[in-house]
Amino acid sequence: MHCPPRMNLLRFALPLSLSLASLASTARADPSPSRADRSPADDDHFEATMGFLVTSQDHTATGFANGGAPAVSSAFQGAPYDRSLGLGLRYDARAVLSHVRMTLGFDLPFTAFDGAPTNRVDAHDVTARSMWSWALRFGLGAEYGLGPVTPFVDLLGSAQRVTTTVTVDGRATDYEAFRFGFTGRAGARVYLRSWFFVTASGEVGIVGPTRWGADVGVGFRVGS
Repeated sequence: MHCPPRMNLLRFALPLSLSLASLASTARADPSPSRADRSPADDDHFEATMGFLVTSQDHTATGFANGGAPAVSSAFQGAPYDRSLGLGLRYDARAVLSHVRMTLGFDLPFTAFDGAPTNRVDAHDVTARSMWSWALRFGLGAEYGLGPVTPFVDLLGSAQRVTTTVTVDGRATDYEAFRFGFTGRAGARVYLRSWFFVTASGEVGIVGPTRWGADVGVGFRVGS
C-alpha cells in the first residue's frame, strides 16, 4: 500500500522539524557573546550548505533513449519508474540581499531497483537495475530571521540529467534523458554560531519529475 506524497513528506519533515526546534532552544540558551539579539540572517550575506537528500520522482514521462540500443520506451512508463526513491547529496551556494534568496545548487541522488521484475517489452526481456542523476538548480526565494531561527521559502528550477541502467536480453544498457522542472521548497535554518548553522527543508514538485523531497545539512555564512 503506497502512502500519498504528502504523507511521505511529513514522515521526513516532522522529525527534522522536531530536531530544529530542539536546536533552536539550545541556540537561545547559548551565552556566547558572538550571538546578537537579532538573527544574523537580517544582514546581507553569502552562505554555502552541504547535506543529505531524499527524493521521490516520477520518470514515466521522462523519455529515456539510447540511439544504439533497442527502443524499449514502454519499459519506463510504469513501476519502478513511477515512484523511484533517490538518496544522495545536496550542495547549495546562496546570496541573501534584503531578505531575498538567490540560490545555485547541485543534487546527486542515486536509486537502486532491487528485486525489479523482468518484463517482456517489444520482444525483449527488460529488467530495471538502477538510476542516478545530477541536477543543477536555480532558486529565488525569501527569508526572515526570528532570533536564531530563520524560516525560508524558495521556488526552484532544476535542469536534470538522468541515466538509468537496465538489462536488455541479458546485457546491461544505459538509457539517458534530460529534464527540467519546478519545485516549491520551505524550511528553516538554526544558527549555532554567528557563522555556522544547521538547516532542513521539504519540497513538493510543481512541474517535472520530482514528486517530493527533503534534505538536512549544515552551512557556513560569510558576510557583515
